Amino acid sequence: MVCSSILTRANGQETKARLLRTTETLFASKGVAGVTMRVVAKKAKTNLASAHYHFGSKEAMVLEMIKSKIEPINLKRRKRLDEAKVKFADKALPNIEIFRALIHPVGEEVEKQITNQNGIIEIIARSFTEPAEFLAKIQKRFFGELSQVFMTELKNSNPDANEEDLYWNYHLAVSSMLGTLAQHRRMIDFSVGKYNENAVSAMIDRLIIFVSNGFEAGIQIKQ
Repeated sequence: MVCSSILTRANGQETKARLLRTTETLFASKGVAGVTMRVVAKKAKTNLASAHYHFGSKEAMVLEMIKSKIEPINLKRRKRLDEAKVKFADKALPNIEIFRALIHPVGEEVEKQITNQNGIIEIIARSFTEPAEFLAKIQKRFFGELSQVFMTELKNSNPDANEEDLYWNYHLAVSSMLGTLAQHRRMIDFSVGKYNENAVSAMIDRLIIFVSNGFEAGIQIKQ
């Protein structure tokens, strides 16, 4: 006989998962301003008290949804970076290997979405329209420490570079990545239908080369 407490926990986790899926759908289409706990609860076929029990506030609910999408990607990024460091032993990593570790995992998730519709592209695209204060919270919570990890590797690989250049070029590289992923469907318009915007693997390979070469081109050597 199944213990009632186990069933209760299972039901609670399923309710929480439905709330997160509904939050994802609303956020992708309307942004954080268009998400309310009442509407999320109704669409998730539960009650407002349940939404408050699991998350406490609308902002916490949205941040938890974003965490569920971003955290697995960030774990893969760290793993790829660690694997590259083992591969190159005590040598400084080539810049392209650092950017490959940063970009490839999110590219893999975008490729999954094309067939599974898991929402990562919509979340990235929506991030361009959200209020600066909310974006700052996302940056600090999900990308602040990660950015410092990658910046440390870039500094090690470019010891004679001007530090300001490193930070600016990293910012431009990340911005290029986000813009490319969010707007990848424009490729079919730019090429007047010649090239498939869903060829994500090829796009990611080109993006990695583009940002690593651009990063290196913008570096000045300290005098």
